[in-house]
Amino acid sequence: MEFLDEIGAMVSSTIQLKKKMNGGKITREQLCEAVDAVLIMTPYKDDQKVRNKLIENAEFNNKTWMDSAHTMASEDRNWTAWLTKAKPDIQWLYWNRYEELLRKEGWPPRVIEKLDETIDETLGQLTNPEQKGSWDRRGMVVGSVQSGKTANYTGLICKAADAGYKVIIVLAGFHKNLRSQTQIRIEEGFLGYDKSDPGNPKFIGVGEIAHDHKKLWPDAATTRADNGDFMASATKNFANSIDRPLVFVVKKNKSVLENLIGYLKGQGRAQKGITDPAQYAPISEIPLLLIDDESDQGSINTNKSNIRDPKSEDIKEVDPEVDPTVINGLIRTILNTFEQSAYVAYTATPFANIMIHKDSDSQSFGEDLFPRSFITCIRPPTNYVGPQRMFGYTDAETGQETEGLPLTRKISDYADSMALNEKKGWMPPKHKSSHIPKFQGESRVPPSLYKALLSYLLSCSARLLRGQGSKHSSMLVHVTRFTDVQNKVTTQVKEALTSIRHCLVYGSDDPNFSVWKDLKHLWQEDYTKTTTSINEERCPAHEWREIEQVLPKVVQTVIVREINGSAGDVLDYERHRGTGLNVIAIGGDKLSRGLTLEGLLVSYFTRPSKTYDTLMQMGRWFGYRDGFVDLTRLFAPKELINWFRHISDADIELRNDFETMCAVGATPENFGHRVRTHRLLQVTSPVKMRDGQKEKCSYSGDFVQTIVFDAKEDSRSQNLVAVKALLHEAEKNGKFDLNSSEHRPLWHEVPVKPVLNFLESYKSGSDGTIRRVDTRLLAKYIGAQNTKGNLKDWTVLVSGITPKDEEGTLNLGGFQVGLRNRGEREGTEEYFRTGVLTEPTDEEVIVLNEQDYQRALAERRKIVEQKKGPEEAAKVQSPGGPQLRKYRPNAKGLLIIYPIDRRAHKLDEVKVPFMGFAISFPGIDGDQDIPVEYIVNSVGQQTDG
Repeated sequence: MEFLDEIGAMVSSTIQLKKKMNGGKITREQLCEAVDAVLIMTPYKDDQKVRNKLIENAEFNNKTWMDSAHTMASEDRNWTAWLTKAKPDIQWLYWNRYEELLRKEGWPPRVIEKLDETIDETLGQLTNPEQKGSWDRRGMVVGSVQSGKTANYTGLICKAADAGYKVIIVLAGFHKNLRSQTQIRIEEGFLGYDKSDPGNPKFIGVGEIAHDHKKLWPDAATTRADNGDFMASATKNFANSIDRPLVFVVKKNKSVLENLIGYLKGQGRAQKGITDPAQYAPISEIPLLLIDDESDQGSINTNKSNIRDPKSEDIKEVDPEVDPTVINGLIRTILNTFEQSAYVAYTATPFANIMIHKDSDSQSFGEDLFPRSFITCIRPPTNYVGPQRMFGYTDAETGQETEGLPLTRKISDYADSMALNEKKGWMPPKHKSSHIPKFQGESRVPPSLYKALLSYLLSCSARLLRGQGSKHSSMLVHVTRFTDVQNKVTTQVKEALTSIRHCLVYGSDDPNFSVWKDLKHLWQEDYTKTTTSINEERCPAHEWREIEQVLPKVVQTVIVREINGSAGDVLDYERHRGTGLNVIAIGGDKLSRGLTLEGLLVSYFTRPSKTYDTLMQMGRWFGYRDGFVDLTRLFAPKELINWFRHISDADIELRNDFETMCAVGATPENFGHRVRTHRLLQVTSPVKMRDGQKEKCSYSGDFVQTIVFDAKEDSRSQNLVAVKALLHEAEKNGKFDLNSSEHRPLWHEVPVKPVLNFLESYKSGSDGTIRRVDTRLLAKYIGAQNTKGNLKDWTVLVSGITPKDEEGTLNLGGFQVGLRNRGEREGTEEYFRTGVLTEPTDEEVIVLNEQDYQRALAERRKIVEQKKGPEEAAKVQSPGGPQLRKYRPNAKGLLIIYPIDRRAHKLDEVKVPFMGFAISFPGIDGDQDIPVEYIVNSVGQQTDG
């Protein structure tokens, strides 16, 4: 079907016109009319199959959207808002052709509209490039892993060039393959040509759209080739004359950046006619836009990355070429070589950036890279598969849980045990560069990896049947950072694939290696059920007879690649752009960040990580899976899947925090404080711990609840005793609320001591490696606040229900309380994990004064208006939990007890019920709040003192 993309773009334009004429609305009938109006001009006017495909794509594109971006900003230095007034006078030539390219590539129109709006939001936060004098603006754009950050900053480059920025530098990771991949995207979206073949530039991307290449022909100092990074000898001088934008796409590499700085300093001296190489002469009246991609990697000025555990068996010296402290200083130096500069950091994991001290400065390098000017948070389009959709999440305000997609497969055969210090097995967590992977004494892949290989072949086959055979389909194997071990894994995967291919193509089958039987069982017991369960549009269920017909063809197209960081790793995709590449990629560090594995179907991931952001970035399986989301699989250990679920909660809560803070006019500095002390960013999993690492935590404005319980009888009995002791002290020293009911007894003015005693006695549970509530840390935080008079006046509520039967009733504090039956999400003999624990109205038992209540209500309405519009905001009749906590007096804490029917846990017969609790903390202002320090080590989390 030739020219189908072009026809689709014409359909999209026709639909946009119809929407404008119809007040922004479109019906299915009008979609069909648009398709027919375009088809009648093509050879496919009578082809029903083409018509149906175009209608299906049009329906999908017009139901996919992207939420507005949110920005918090500081009006620092000599910046003033400028874009709204300047916009009509700017010729948006670069942006217009990039927008046209996105339409041609099938981007949903509503997503392009929001992308346009979002980029304007960022561009407007930069300084007007026409503004005279010295200026320096520093900000950050926070996206999501694999969500299209490159498309965003490519669009920003286009608009910035249209507005008048002259030099554009893109810092693109540590490795050649990532730099090359970024260069390709910039060539396609902005430059319009590939000049990696000297003397023979080839038009690509926007270059095939533009009609006036003399007018739209930016200069490029780098190419996509393996040796295409910056070289001063191959770059023209621009200091005295620059009539078109000049682009550099460079690695975060000491030698490369030093060469670039030397070149830029030379341009500054040449501009001013200075011959003394020691004299400082910044470049004038040539505005710089510096894009720092994956800005939390390498760009942060911290020596923590140089710390190595001397007892570790895999000690690795820091490579001076990528030392973060060195790279940080070089980036700051680049900014200092221009009198007019804008720095925009892009990342999906912004925690390191925000934790940069806002006042960090240096006589040699100037101020640090803290995003003092602005932070913009962009939500991905609705068709994005991110951590929340993949793993599920818990709504921090309501406690409501959303399940993830049924795509994870827990594995345990890669090591002899799940212990993080295990050293034996095929690929144990602890291994050296000399490790030889063996399963049960043989140099072969474990059964779980064999199953993952079969899954990949099935997924590729289904994509072929869905008409996606010309698209790239990838598999990721990430089990070790050592290249020597990766090489051995590659050999084993190739041997396993060869055996599978031999069976499928030539029909022979070793009775001990029954590939056809294994494939059929996997398809019927896994794939068919998963596709039916997900029930995703454009993901039809296929019969086994269809799959078995194409498997022999598919298996012959699969290649295995060991990713070593060369540009060729990326160019493989480019060379097969028209036909599609089926590749199994095996690697470590060079696969863990930035590099996009196109059409990623199956991931086999065992490697533990020591940091939150690194683990998040290793999730290459996040992204866009239109038409094949049901075919994706993640094979990983249980503790890693649990940790990703924890990350999902922390990620969405921080993003919601950000949007809430935007609504009330917070600044980057305010948000930095929030991130530095966020309770969900505690190092609660041994997966990411370093010996003796100190962290700080604040619970100001938080609502903490237990959702995991120790299932052992002695722990449950201990917690029941702790609750009864608490209620005894509440009755003795507090004031009972006479308006409370029998099954929801309530006490006010309870002193802090019984609360601290309760926390010290309570035994919290953990689901494997993650302890979600640390009672010692909670007690330490409350004690610290008491020194300033905070959290001394407590309300204690027992949130029970009306008793239903004798077994579901418990005497607590002299009251007959009905036990709650919380649904079991997961459970073993060791622990019980509930669904929703809390009740949304429970926090209302502490009543605000009228003035504070109205302020809380107004703030809630403002937040809803920002997210959903004024009509929805008008429907809001009461504040939400965060607003109630924010405006509650600092002295007032709320402790809620949730008695849970023991019958909710299906795996034991212990008669003792579970005792859950939640603590609602008032929002204590930064000056009054006292974050508490805690220490994490390789055994677990401990409070310091």
